[in-house]
Amino acid sequence: MAEELSQQTQEAAVNNASVAAAQVPQGIRNLHSKAVSALERDNLDFAIEMFMKVVENAPNYLAARRNLRLAAVAKFKRARKGAMTHQIASLTGIPKKLKIMALMKAKKPDEALMAAEELLLIDPLHIGFGKIYAQVALAAGQTEAAVMTLEIIREQSPTKIEAVEALGRLYHEIKNYRAARECLEKVFVLKPNNAEIAKLLKDAEAFMTLDSGWEEAHREGKNYQSVLADKEQAVQLERASKAVKSEEDAEALIEEARTKIKAEPANLNYYLNLGSLFVQQKRYDEAIQIYEDARKVNPADPEIDRRMNAATVSRFDAAIAALTAEGKKDEAAAKTTERDQYIFDELVERVQRYPNDLRLRYEMGMQYVKYERYDDAIQQLQLAVRSPKDRVQALYNLARCFRVKGLLDMAAMQLEQALEVLPGMNAEKMEVMYEIAEIFHEEGRLDDAANYFKEIYRHDVTFKDISKKIESIYAAQKAAEGK
Repeated sequence: MAEELSQQTQEAAVNNASVAAAQVPQGIRNLHSKAVSALERDNLDFAIEMFMKVVENAPNYLAARRNLRLAAVAKFKRARKGAMTHQIASLTGIPKKLKIMALMKAKKPDEALMAAEELLLIDPLHIGFGKIYAQVALAAGQTEAAVMTLEIIREQSPTKIEAVEALGRLYHEIKNYRAARECLEKVFVLKPNNAEIAKLLKDAEAFMTLDSGWEEAHREGKNYQSVLADKEQAVQLERASKAVKSEEDAEALIEEARTKIKAEPANLNYYLNLGSLFVQQKRYDEAIQIYEDARKVNPADPEIDRRMNAATVSRFDAAIAALTAEGKKDEAAAKTTERDQYIFDELVERVQRYPNDLRLRYEMGMQYVKYERYDDAIQQLQLAVRSPKDRVQALYNLARCFRVKGLLDMAAMQLEQALEVLPGMNAEKMEVMYEIAEIFHEEGRLDDAANYFKEIYRHDVTFKDISKKIESIYAAQKAAEGK
């Protein structure tokens, strides 16, 4: 089935890569509002039935699919019994899976997607069901629905690495390599001997390197062709390193890399490749030495510094794990303190070397937050908000710093700015809304707090302790009215 889905997914990627959501008719919107009202009243069965009708009549209405999924999750969690739940669902779902397979063979991806929705109603947190749904959704041109579904499964199953892996593979398939790397790095830590995961991770890193070349060329006014040539070489080197499956393979590639460095001692790509090979083999001292050699070639390359830092932290982590395994708790604790101090000191140095790197400013701000140095954190995060990629998280954490200092009005201002750049409802936006609602509650702005809490509840009834928050607000409003 996987091969059939993959083939149709590739066909849809060409024809439906940029499908825009159709304008939802008013009648369907009214039906959706009725379903949301039922969800708010905790009438889950009726809400699910209505959401299914909306999705069937308006396939591109992503909000309806998300609400359907969240209502199903709420119902599933409420009825869930025992550790065998997912195994039982696997058996119960066999007829639905056969139906999906038949529809995909008949090249009816839209109908197959509705069947996949029915499959997820059996168990909305089933990893296998989620993967089937994602592939069918891609074939139907519903990329956002595929991502949304696996993201919800990951959020609701934080301890299951299979959910992170499934999402990482999906991101890789749709060429969101940055998000793929973030997921696959977590998987690789737990599955270091999985050659396929190592391959996907290396590919993601390599293609990220290639993509960044265009940004670099534009920023520095370089010739695009020369930059592309450099990046293509880097991709080839990364692909070579991903093929390592044994110590013998590693040694052969390491010797080859050393030979290339001797032949072209000014080529940084060869140093970075050799360093990656050493890290993969957990030979951290040798990796660090190679990065030191690379620094001599180019003392002001942030990528070398990043890899040097990562290798050093990995060396600390390996030492801490070894001490912990030996039962040497005090020594492990001391080594952990040493690692944390290194991370802090090294980050301070990098900020000084690259004062215009806004990502480093954000990381430095978060280090200050960790050590409760809120004034220093505020200074760094106020600079980091200028970074488009880190703006929301910088504003969010800036607000938390102001809140700790009792500056609630300033905290609320940061969160309101964050909401302005978060157009769609997702987990990140709900975190921001939750924080601002809590601040309004503290300030006694009960109606404003209630509006935000209810908006979160409308989209995800399982988010944190949202039900208790709404009950608390209602109680506070009644108490205020009685005065």
